[in-house]
Amino acid sequence: MMHRNVQLAIFSRAMISFGYGFLMVIFPLYLYSKGYSLVTVGLILFVAMIINAFLAFMLGMLADHYGRKYIMSLLFAIFALASGLFIVVNNAAALAVLAGFAGFTTGSTGGPIGSGGPVGGIQTAIISETVDRKGLPKVLGIASITEMLAAMIGAYVITLVEYIHIYLYNLFYIGSVIGIASFVASLLIRDLKVRSRKLLPSISFKNIFKLSIPTIPCGLGSGFIIPILSLWLKLRFNEPTSVIGAVFGTMNVFVVISMLLMPRIAMSFGRLKVIVYSRVAASLAFILMAFSTVFPLAALFIIARGAFAMGSMPVRQSFVMTNVHETERATTNGATSLSRNGASSFGPVISGFLMPADITYIPLFGGIITMFDPLLYYLMFKEQWNER
Repeated sequence: MMHRNVQLAIFSRAMISFGYGFLMVIFPLYLYSKGYSLVTVGLILFVAMIINAFLAFMLGMLADHYGRKYIMSLLFAIFALASGLFIVVNNAAALAVLAGFAGFTTGSTGGPIGSGGPVGGIQTAIISETVDRKGLPKVLGIASITEMLAAMIGAYVITLVEYIHIYLYNLFYIGSVIGIASFVASLLIRDLKVRSRKLLPSISFKNIFKLSIPTIPCGLGSGFIIPILSLWLKLRFNEPTSVIGAVFGTMNVFVVISMLLMPRIAMSFGRLKVIVYSRVAASLAFILMAFSTVFPLAALFIIARGAFAMGSMPVRQSFVMTNVHETERATTNGATSLSRNGASSFGPVISGFLMPADITYIPLFGGIITMFDPLLYYLMFKEQWNER
């Protein structure tokens, strides 16, 4: 049976993932509906992602040094406040700050474990406190699957809301309520007093640096399209938001299936091999998305990209956690989030300038850049290529 802390960490994060399931879709659409240009939307996303990247790094170190439970509870409270204020604020700079603190740009497609932002990194560290190395991939897989199922339901909520003709952007208020529920659940987590000796990482510094390097092309390439994916689909194919939400929900279904398979494959094939090959496939899906002339084909490659990129996330998180000291795991996740999301923040700005000229090939640029991610993983850790 899972430790109580693991259960509460998964439950609280699953609640937030449910919120990210619809917030990640409607966030760029909401900005565009307010009359902001594509360039301004890109700049808002840039500022939000920079804020969240530095937040992940700083709070990761603070969590390791002062207590992971307390920092995670603080983040849930911030999410609740920022979500509730989002649609009552009209200033672009203020919207960027709120989005950065709430993590609207880094919840990935639903915010599964390790997907970016400070909450996922701290949650992973909390889970690793009570689970041994052998059982960690399985538990992280269960956590990720639970969260993706929650995100899937959240994405389908958009379709339901549009069907019953409720104002779509009231979902930000629902996000605030979800944040409060997650905050309450996180307070019940028991502090196991796992602490780093120093605020700045020292024991695992070399491996933290190595783990951060591949996340730079991953973040930069993904940043071209992922933060604005719903907006890209809207402008490229002119599909209703309810249909776009259904694509995100369906993608999460296949991510769950992939998460069930990837850890099993890694046990016999090797963790690093799974990380490298799945990310090559995800990059190819990005590239093929750019050449999709009809919506169903683009949706197919979006689903495939999500399944390969996010499906291997539990394997990657297990790989990361076992390559650093136990007292520096939240810091490690914060550092990799900083490098990934810091690089990713430039993507929406570049896309914002390119989209008015030609929206079609934005995913192509992203796919080419992300191809360097698996290459760097191999070069950095090739001595572990045959390890299981």
